[in-house]
Amino acid sequence: MYYSLYLYLTEDENKEEYKMNNERIKINETAYLDTYILHNSQEYNVGKKRPLVVVCPGGGYAFTSDREAEPIALKFNSVGLHSVVLWYTTGDVNKNTPEHALIELAKCMKIVKENADKWLVDTEKVIVCGFSAGGHLAANLSVNTVNQELADKAGVILEDLRLCASILCYTAIEANPTEPGEKGFGSKIFDLKYSQNERFFGVDNPTEEDLNKFNLVNKVSKDVPPTFMWHTFEDVLVDVSGIIKYSLALRENNVPFELHIFEKGEHGLALCDRTTARKDSHFNNHVIRWFDLCMEWLSDYID
Repeated sequence: MYYSLYLYLTEDENKEEYKMNNERIKINETAYLDTYILHNSQEYNVGKKRPLVVVCPGGGYAFTSDREAEPIALKFNSVGLHSVVLWYTTGDVNKNTPEHALIELAKCMKIVKENADKWLVDTEKVIVCGFSAGGHLAANLSVNTVNQELADKAGVILEDLRLCASILCYTAIEANPTEPGEKGFGSKIFDLKYSQNERFFGVDNPTEEDLNKFNLVNKVSKDVPPTFMWHTFEDVLVDVSGIIKYSLALRENNVPFELHIFEKGEHGLALCDRTTARKDSHFNNHVIRWFDLCMEWLSDYID
């Protein structure tokens, strides 16, 4: 029996079936998505359609962090979920990066839904997960799932935008303007063309209206999907108050959510272990539980 199984798994014509589907799909000249689609096993769950998580890395809308991309996608793969990573346009290609990134995320959602049969994706169980600025992007889609104007701009239909759930990790829900001309986050690593205000708000001297476009608290409605959130009290880069305000807005609109605020830990912890740690302070044996907590919560919506 074992011998025949070995032969079956190693026959050339069957090898492709046992490979994870990894491909890079172009959205435009500066944005693309990488797929992490689990193979269709001939041993178990044959032909079963799985949930899929769209991962949005952070990086202050100046870049996209590798630490919050493939390792996150593979982590979701490890618990039986498909995933894709959206590498949305950064690097100051455009002013008002969030606006352009939201359109790219909408296009990404369309690609996922169009390939659902090929990839064996359950279109009723598509989740978005974002970190920091990527969390802002994920939340921005969450508050715009019934926005026909967004659908028209992205060339998609409203059904493409529909989400099962949203996962927000140390998310920038709102932002205060910096001094005009200040390059802001990422400028020590990358040669950035625009100021942080231009990057976030589209102009160097933003008005109250410009700030409100970035702020997602006032955009929450009953149409936002169930949401899991975590943050740390010690985060000095993205203050925890923003996600608290967002949570209150969810409550006011009767949107189910779960929020975990851990006391200790800096911004950008990602998976809190050797998988994503860039320095010692990225290890956190308490906050590391966020992923298991998230999956326990998510099971009510996908199992």
